[in-house]
Amino acid sequence: MAFGFFLSPHLGLGPAACALGFAKKKGYVEDSKGIALPLIMLGKPSVLVVGGLFGVLSYYIKLGLDVILPGKIDAVSAAIVIIGIIAKILFGNEGVIGKVPEGDRRFGVASKNKWMPHMPSGEGITYWLFAGGASLLAGLLYWEICEFGKTFADTNPALAENITIVAQFPVFALAVIFLILLCTGLPCPVFHHVGLVACYGAMIPYASGANELVVLLWAMSCGILSHFVADLLADLFLVYGDGYVDPPSLSMAACSLFTWILFPALGLYNGVAMIVTPIVLLVISAVIACVLQAKRKAALSAETAA
Repeated sequence: MAFGFFLSPHLGLGPAACALGFAKKKGYVEDSKGIALPLIMLGKPSVLVVGGLFGVLSYYIKLGLDVILPGKIDAVSAAIVIIGIIAKILFGNEGVIGKVPEGDRRFGVASKNKWMPHMPSGEGITYWLFAGGASLLAGLLYWEICEFGKTFADTNPALAENITIVAQFPVFALAVIFLILLCTGLPCPVFHHVGLVACYGAMIPYASGANELVVLLWAMSCGILSHFVADLLADLFLVYGDGYVDPPSLSMAACSLFTWILFPALGLYNGVAMIVTPIVLLVISAVIACVLQAKRKAALSAETAA
């Protein structure tokens, strides 16, 4: 429900996470990041009221962003981020980014705390390959579904447009199934942001008439980018201090600005740049993955030796 077309995450997930932060502040729960907890079981109407109020706020934030930046930002994800930060300020105990305990470090493979301990970015090559595979699948499905939608362009333009919109979501929907399993305690991957941002990266090249290979390169490069961005922003806004600011939403909001504002402004979707840019992004991200892998291996070796 919270990730579907009935409520949308900015009306389901985001407000519930804010209510969880309130519950932690009141002493009703011990963990302000355990978003799998059904809050109704607490038997505290005030928690549900807070969730409802944040839901109303998020609804209007999303509407406002749609007016101010139409088609330029993932307004759903941005609304989740904004209310999450507000809740962290109101209900948290260490500010927006939290305080790093002595002996730990916020960033890097040697950090003792991670958003997803079972899939750290320090597993660089595996991390890169997984994100690349999910992104490639998302881009391929986006291309095929959009091509199918074109067959209705003359007879039913509205249907063709709706099919193009739906083309963004197959891998996102697949990833949500894994989120359900994650909530049961299984160490499943989180990649709905990867699938969605991959399609964000593919949209403008596809609309510009790029061939399938170029569209897939953009999808893959942007999906991998979102994977690393989520981990980086999680270290900044989620891992330390009370409160939950959703890393995938952070990544989707940030990467939508890249794909829909920054890249077009730099002319990266035009001419030769349309072909070269995703290749450069893939190479850079692969190098970063290899460096992270080497650093993690060295850190683990040093820890074992100690």
